[in-house]
Formats: sequence, structure tokens, C-alpha cells
Amino acid sequence: MNFTQDLLPAAWLWAGFLLYIPILIWAIWQAPWHHLRDSQDNHVLLASCVILWLVWHFGGGITAGMEFHLLLMTTVTLMFGLPFAILCASVAQLGLLLEGRTDALGFADNVLINGVLPAAVTYGVYWLAYIWFPRHFFIYIYVTAFVGGALSMLSNRLIGLSILLLSNTYQLHALGDEPLFIIVMLFPEAFVNGLLMTIFVVYRPQWVSSFSDEKYLRNK
Repeated sequence: MNFTQDLLPAAWLWAGFLLYIPILIWAIWQAPWHHLRDSQDNHVLLASCVILWLVWHFGGGITAGMEFHLLLMTTVTLMFGLPFAILCASVAQLGLLLEGRTDALGFADNVLINGVLPAAVTYGVYWLAYIWFPRHFFIYIYVTAFVGGALSMLSNRLIGLSILLLSNTYQLHALGDEPLFIIVMLFPEAFVNGLLMTIFVVYRPQWVSSFSDEKYLRNK
């Protein structure tokens, strides 16, 4: 999604800032900054911000505001936790703003829809899976990463579409079959996040804060 001042009324744009600023302050306050004393953790986080910006950069679509791009917020959230995921999304959106792909008034709404919302959904799926299911490697990959990725994209598209409809930016009948494309977008998001998390927990588990061999592998 890409909200701009040309699409949404000013009230919706400023309401986004009223919601985003307290969340940003919370993320800054709660982020485990001590991890960045390790140069490797520092480099991994910065690289993830750059990759997220690049992925969001190559978005496209038919209808303005409903542009499609992979979110990858599930991977970022599982790797760094919710506060750093929100900050990473903010940095990626700032990159899009500086290169002129969006505008300043749409910044908060875009971070909320493309970053905060899918990160929160992923975090919720992670904890529900942690509580309800056996703590097993395949549960982590298929439920937390794969299903979490799909649900993060579903929430992004449904809430984003709802905002466009409730603000009278578009009428549902005028969009034709485009909203149905939401279903098609779920699998690639789920697959990419599931694949990335499989690679990371196998080859670089020290990069994944939500995973540990003790909880998910030993004595299974």
C-alpha cells in the first residue's frame, strides 16, 4: 500500500501521525539497544533495513494506493523483535520518502499499514503458536513464519483497502476484481518469509531473537 496526500483526506493522514508517534516512542524506548554493541548485530540490523527499503521500492500495481510489494515484516519481526521491526519499517519508509516515491504526509499511515500492522500480527501469531502448539522446529517454520507471513499480508491488504473505502477514496464496485488479488498475494509472502526463516534458523540462528535450539530442537 502507498498512501499519499492525493489519495487520503488530510484528517486521515494526520490521524495516522497521532497513532504512529506514540508507537514510535514506545519502540525507541523498548528496543534492546544493548544488542547493537555487537558489531555483527549492528550490521545485520542495518542490512535488513536496506533490504526492506529495496523490497518496498520495487512495488507496482494498477490502482494508486494499492501497490503490491512483499512486506517481509514477518522475517524482520522474528529476527529482531517488535520494537526493532517497527524502527526498521520506519527507516525503510524514510528511504522511500527521500527518493520521492511517497510524500511526507503519507509517511505515518504507510508505516502503520506496511510495517506496524504486519509486525504486530506476526508477533501475535508467534506468541499464540508458542502457547498453543508444541515448541518444535516445524511448528516455528510453518505456523509462525509461513502462516504468520500470510496473515501479515492479509491484514495489510484488508485494512489498507478498508481505509481507502471508508475515506471515500474509492468505491468497491469501481475496483472490479482487483480486491480479489489479495488472495493471490498471500502465498508469495508466506513462502518467502518461511524460506528466509528456514535458512536463518539453520545457518544463522544467532540472528533470530525469537528462536533458540534449546526451545525448538533439543529433545524433540
